[in-house]
Amino acid sequence: MRAQTFTGTLTVLDCSACGMTFGVTPDFERRARAQRFTFLCPSGHKQWFPGKTTDDELREARARADRLATGLRAARDQTEAAERSARAYRGHVTRLRNLIAKGVCPVAGCRRSFTNVREHMATQHPDFHAHEEHQA
Repeated sequence: MRAQTFTGTLTVLDCSACGMTFGVTPDFERRARAQRFTFLCPSGHKQWFPGKTTDDELREARARADRLATGLRAARDQTEAAERSARAYRGHVTRLRNLIAKGVCPVAGCRRSFTNVREHMATQHPDFHAHEEHQA
């Protein structure tokens, strides 16, 4: 029988099939856990560390980051669209106010000019004010 001297560190493992205790170097254990490759116990039983490889974990993290970035872009696009819509509505309201201030009837298709727009709106377009109040 030969004797061998080893001065280093071993990680102690137990075979999942036969229960034999054996040692592997920390570098081997690190690579086996990261790459998830199979190896054999001294009796020849296949061993491996369950779970995901480092590459799998990185791939999943990238996929999560991509999904988050896509969601963020979609939220920004929706926000920008809502802001553009709000600006457009403010523009319409400003144009209507300017028309009324100049004495022009704001009802589509009418556009007649009056000195007393309030009286005209009350007599000729009474539903217009009621409609505006419900939206406010």
